Amino acid sequence: MSESINKSEIESSNKYLVGPGLGLIILGAIYLIWWLIFIEDAIRDIRWFHNHAYAIIILTVGLAWYQKSVVSRTIGFIQALMMPITASGSFNSLLMTFITLIILIIWIVVVGIERVYGKMFFKNRIQKKWWNWILMHAAIASWILIAHMGFVFFVGRVPQEAALLAYGERAGWLSNIPSESNKFSPWFFDITLMIWALLVLYEQVKLGYNQQNKPWPKLSFYFVFVVIAAGYIGLVIDIMLH
Repeated sequence: MSESINKSEIESSNKYLVGPGLGLIILGAIYLIWWLIFIEDAIRDIRWFHNHAYAIIILTVGLAWYQKSVVSRTIGFIQALMMPITASGSFNSLLMTFITLIILIIWIVVVGIERVYGKMFFKNRIQKKWWNWILMHAAIASWILIAHMGFVFFVGRVPQEAALLAYGERAGWLSNIPSESNKFSPWFFDITLMIWALLVLYEQVKLGYNQQNKPWPKLSFYFVFVVIAAGYIGLVIDIMLH
């Protein structure tokens, strides 16, 4: 543990609530609620649990943005690392969901301790410039990793899917994640999610370390609703076509 958090520092870190964190919290929460409503589909075929893992990852990274501590952002980054791993279908989707849930619980416990005791781990052991560097770059890396949900889909899964299906619907990584290349919803969602990542990275470049704690540009926040709408529009098209 380290020195007590200055109360004004806490107020300053939470002064502007509209930003990438809130957008990801909304996206992750809606995503998770949707798949909890249709959890029976995942129970019948556990490969669909990859959506629950995606949602928990997005939600965790969003929450981590609001606790400006090295441990919080690092846990968020570790959680984001689960995105390309899950999206690749390299591991069982239910297992990945449990792993992401455990990481989220760890984040809640750690941040709860920091908040209750009014102290941030390692605050007095890390120089301020490195502290700020870790905070910013952990967030940047997490956003890039979230975008890998789409990147892995388009670069890794789509080109290979037809060949794997020739051997069976559970051949190769299809044993852990279902065929989705013929559905509009993942295409629409992943494309807009990657655009969101570009927008938020551009906003971060404009703000830099933001030592003055200026309000975060709201374009990436509002674009989250475009991502959500795109996913639902694709889903409606899929339902109509099937």
